[in-house]
Amino acid sequence: MKKITLTLCFFALTFISRAQTTQLFFEQTSEFLKKNVSPEGKVDYFTIKKSPGELIYILSNIEKLDTKFSDKKLAKAFWINVYNLEVIRAVVDLYPVPTVEKVPGFFDATPFTVGNQQLTLNDIQNVILRDLFFDSAVHFTLACGANGGAPLLNTAYIPSKIDEQIKHQATLVINSKDYFYINKDLKIIELPKIFEWYKKDFAVNYFNEIDFINLFLEKKIDNTLTVKTYDFDWSLNKL
Repeated sequence: MKKITLTLCFFALTFISRAQTTQLFFEQTSEFLKKNVSPEGKVDYFTIKKSPGELIYILSNIEKLDTKFSDKKLAKAFWINVYNLEVIRAVVDLYPVPTVEKVPGFFDATPFTVGNQQLTLNDIQNVILRDLFFDSAVHFTLACGANGGAPLLNTAYIPSKIDEQIKHQATLVINSKDYFYINKDLKIIELPKIFEWYKKDFAVNYFNEIDFINLFLEKKIDNTLTVKTYDFDWSLNKL
């Protein structure tokens, strides 16, 4: 596994300058997303492509940021926002592009700098968010530039509300129309592809995948159904 030294360092002292820097990052991220992302989570890549300065400025400010955060909620919110913003920047760099699926190395071989380290999108998702926080619902906050992924929130995830925001997103997505399909005769449930790609997150941390989605479903379903997955929609989540 790639060694990343910018993970979490839980110590009591938090420098004022760092707090101010991260606070500014959250504020700037919210402002940017509100202007460029619809309430449904679609991104106005065309407009950002014409004037990318704001996005470049936000991300350049965190290139040398000390990311050994003392607060777990701050760290979680920070890295979710960074992931989503870096996806937007990567798509904008390629725009117009119909899908990121066919872009070589989009998730695992296109580096960017955060906290003085070279990272990829997969580093943030797998080495930082999944390995450090053990929160399977984080998957519902990460917009991967595709309509099959989680809808992008049009405001920043913030430390004081991060757990509430994650729960809200997971509830919204899982209860949305056509998120899963049940064949009562065959006793089968079809779930999105992420339940195959990240099976251990949903079927090891919980009894099975259905037990996980039942945490968020308004109307619970039979957890003895056979789980299958349907194809992922890689079309671009553009406005």
